[in-house]
Amino acid sequence: MSTTQTPKMKLWLRIVLAGSLGLNLMVAGLAVGAALRFRDDVRPRPMPSFGAMLFRELDSEARQSLRQQAGGDHGNFQKRRRAEGESVLALLRADPFVVEALSSFLQGKATSGHDFQMLVQKAWIERVAAMSEAERESYADELQQRMHRPPKPPRHRGSSRN
Repeated sequence: MSTTQTPKMKLWLRIVLAGSLGLNLMVAGLAVGAALRFRDDVRPRPMPSFGAMLFRELDSEARQSLRQQAGGDHGNFQKRRRAEGESVLALLRADPFVVEALSSFLQGKATSGHDFQMLVQKAWIERVAAMSEAERESYADELQQRMHRPPKPPRHRGSSRN
């Protein structure tokens, strides 16, 4: 009975092979990530909501005024959203947690959102009511064309903004 041992791989060779495997996996991960991020089969953006279309139809001064009203004490939309998020976090972390306070806060946000929507609709209706019959007909044709226009594809996340 002969007991012959197979020679073990040298330590430095095992380290080189493990490093090579790690490097290959890293390169493959980068390639897959790039392929997913910059793929050609870009899905088109969905059509904007009807409320968004009405808002965009208002002149810039009316939109600015409505935005300022919606911003409340915070001045602009981003600051208001940040403050709302901080309020929700504070309510979630409160000890003791008060469900009614969170519910009341969310109800207030729903009410203010509804109020904003009503202001946009009122401003848009006033604009349309001031049009002549021919202007309204032309405006309706223009809106119809926009509604049936295929949506633009979204920009790649990596592209620069124009």
